Amino acid sequence: MEAKTNYTMVGLAVVLLSAALIAGGLWLSVGFDQKKYTIYAVYMHEAVSGLSEDSAVKYNGVQVGSVLKIELSHIDPQLVKILLNIEDGTPVTTSTTATLISQGITGTTYVGLSTSSSDLTPLQKLPQEPYPIIPSKPSLFNQLDSVLKEVSENVNSVSLELKQVFDQENILNLKKSLANLQKFTDVIASNSKNIDQSLKNTDTLLKNIAKVSDELPEAMRELKNSAHKMGTMATNISQAGVSVTAAMDAGKITIDKISQQAIPPAVTLLRRLDTIAANLEKVSTQMRQNPSVVIRGNTPPAPGPGE
Repeated sequence: MEAKTNYTMVGLAVVLLSAALIAGGLWLSVGFDQKKYTIYAVYMHEAVSGLSEDSAVKYNGVQVGSVLKIELSHIDPQLVKILLNIEDGTPVTTSTTATLISQGITGTTYVGLSTSSSDLTPLQKLPQEPYPIIPSKPSLFNQLDSVLKEVSENVNSVSLELKQVFDQENILNLKKSLANLQKFTDVIASNSKNIDQSLKNTDTLLKNIAKVSDELPEAMRELKNSAHKMGTMATNISQAGVSVTAAMDAGKITIDKISQQAIPPAVTLLRRLDTIAANLEKVSTQMRQNPSVVIRGNTPPAPGPGE
């Protein structure tokens, strides 16, 4: 009876342990998570090396899902189609973008989600697509690769241009220029004393200019005062001119009055004097011809007998 009881306990323990193992396997494989997920699609324009199914999907560094499937696009073989299993309630909006992010050079790769605005308009699927499509952005390594390619192309272009610039003829011209430069430096070295003296003279000239510039405000003030005095003088001259003009106008009026009052009598007097002078000349002629006219006058003598 005791042996049967022990077998029963052992059998019960085996059954309980098996049930626990089965429950643990189910929990590890399926889990008891009751979260709901939504599938989104992403089309990558670059290689997805390092990314695998069940890789993490993080939104601003917070894990919100996992990679469900990776496959080549049936529309464009240059694109890689990635299906993302993202938790419901994750703010996947119209401004959300997906990027491949590598944790270090040899670390794992995951899909990083980010948004560029605070707009919460949810992303909707297109009519011809089974899932909403999240736009993709190039990863950091892809950007670096593009920049390095561009830099390499620019370096090659510059090297070709340098080869064209530094041809044999230009190299000879450059040698001649260097030789002329050497001659120029030799001339400068041989005339260093003169150059030093010129620099000293220049320094003296600059000092004099500085001194003149210091005296310039005073000269400007004096010039300003002189200009003010000249202005006052010009005003006085203008006033004097006005006075002279007035005096000339008054003199003109006086002269006109004098001419109107004195000239007519003077003309009459001159006419009379002219008549008197004519008479005197006539008398003088008669006296020369006949002096007795002074005694007898102009009356002819009485006729004599027989006349």
